[in-house]
Amino acid sequence: MIDMFKALADTNRLKIVELLSNKPSCVYEIERDLDLPQNLVSHHLAVLKEAKIVENCKCGKNNYYSLNKKALLSLAKKIKNIIKESGGNK
Repeated sequence: MIDMFKALADTNRLKIVELLSNKPSCVYEIERDLDLPQNLVSHHLAVLKEAKIVENCKCGKNNYYSLNKKALLSLAKKIKNIIKESGGNK
């Protein structure tokens, strides 16, 4: 959970996650849509992949990245439990 929060603590990575919430994308599409250089996009994707927030699929010559919905749902459940245990649903 800590690794996921660390990975999400960067504005560009949050933008990538938001972009991937709409559809899987390859590095080129993310570069174009966010106006970021390829090396920076690749770095951020590597951090997000290490934190298990994104996963990739090789399609031809391109790697397509998508959100790891199972891991994100697990994180959301943990956060919900923390809020519930702290009496946050008042």
